[in-house]
This record gives sequence, C-alpha cells and structure tokens, in this order.
Amino acid sequence: MDVEHLKRKLEKEIREAVLAFQTREDITCRFGEPAVAYVSVDDVRFDMLFARGLNGHPREIYRPGRTIILYYLPFAEELVKANEEGEAPTEEWVRCHYESLWLAMAVNQKIREVIVGQGRLISGLSNMVSWDDAHCREDWSFKLAAAIAGLGEMGPAGSFHIDGKYGGRVGGMITDGMYAEKPETLEGEALQKALSEILDPCLYSGPCSEELIATCPGGAITTEGIDKELCRDYCRNFNETTPVPEVCGKCFRFKR
Repeated sequence: MDVEHLKRKLEKEIREAVLAFQTREDITCRFGEPAVAYVSVDDVRFDMLFARGLNGHPREIYRPGRTIILYYLPFAEELVKANEEGEAPTEEWVRCHYESLWLAMAVNQKIREVIVGQGRLISGLSNMVSWDDAHCREDWSFKLAAAIAGLGEMGPAGSFHIDGKYGGRVGGMITDGMYAEKPETLEGEALQKALSEILDPCLYSGPCSEELIATCPGGAITTEGIDKELCRDYCRNFNETTPVPEVCGKCFRFKR
C-alpha cells in the first residue's frame, strides 16, 4: 500500500471510530470532524523542547519511531460555547474531557490495526494521564507535537487552536514507518523563531489582556502571564490526578 493510500485509510478509520463511539449509550459528548497530521521525529524542535525540559522526546519514548501520527478530535461547537458562560467550567465540558480520553483510546486501537496490518511497528507515546506535578505539565504533550506538525497552533495555558476554533482532544501514535515530510532544516535564529512561534502563545510569561485575566476563575492569570501552579491548583478541583488546564478551558478562546 502506498503512503497516500495508507493515509486515506487511516483517516477513514479515525472518522469511523469517532462516529461509532458516539453511538455508545454511556457517551454524552458529541464531536466534530477529526483532523489528522504526520510529523517526523527528526524535527529539531523536538530536540529543543526536550533540552529545555518542556516535553519528552519521541525517540526517548520509542526508539524505533520515525513518524508520529497525530489527530485532533474537536468537541461539538455548542458544548464549547456553553463553557464560555459562567465562572466555573460546565459539567458537560468536564465530562467531555474524560469521554474524549476514552475516544482517543478507541482511535489509537484503529490506528494500531492499520499500521500493524502493514507489517510496521507502532507504539503509544503516553498513557494520556501521566502528570509531572513539580513542573505542572504532562510528561508528553501531543499538542506541542501537533503544533510542530502544523495541525494547528498553541494558545493560552497550552490550549490548541485549529481553524480558528478550540476545544478538543489531541492524541497520536508513533510508528517506524516513514509517512511524514522530511523536516525543514532549522538552526540559529530561524530555529529560535520557530520554537517561539509555538511556545509564546501559551502565555506562561506576559503580557496578558484584562479580558484574559478576568476569565480565569482560579486567579492564575495576571499581566505577568499565566501561573502554572495556580492553574494546576484550581484544575485539581475537577481532576485530582491529572489537573490539566483542559478540565477548565475558560481562557482557551483568547489569544492574549
């Protein structure tokens, strides 16, 4: 099977997995059309993030890996809009955070079946609930990888924006197959700029607008930026084990 045919098959299986998942009686969340991207583990930005202690390195996680298959599973627009109202995150938003994790597991299984069917090796990158409490981050960020892949861009508190929208689950798998474009050669100022374009929108250093500051129910956002520890402490009210900003999401719709 050639690469383009394989990609079409993967994307079809992912779409079908999303549709099938929503027929389950225990599922209340609704999802939009998934998006898929592929990125080489040889992209030097992975090296830089790892060196700065901001993310795991894909080769450290799975040494045979050569391509990361990434997907974005958007929440239904009405659920996202509803969470913009009120001070605390809605019950539906928090519920969808958990249900999207279950959906990602189902999608991963479909990806695994397709890749193994081609005689290739494949592995997960994270169990999706790993949490480094000291650094207030997940051990591996699918969102950072997706930004490197050009699937979308980062936003406040490590949110992820695609086609002007936010609210959804980013996941992926790593394989020894070569399905991504050869990464651009980046060094010096060009590399620093490319990395800044990914990291700066997360706003962990200022400035932040008054509108953005006012939307945070945990008091974690000031003119100096977003305080990861205060954000973590507030989000622990909704997910004690993995207090990621996604369980709140109040600031995600802003840029600054």
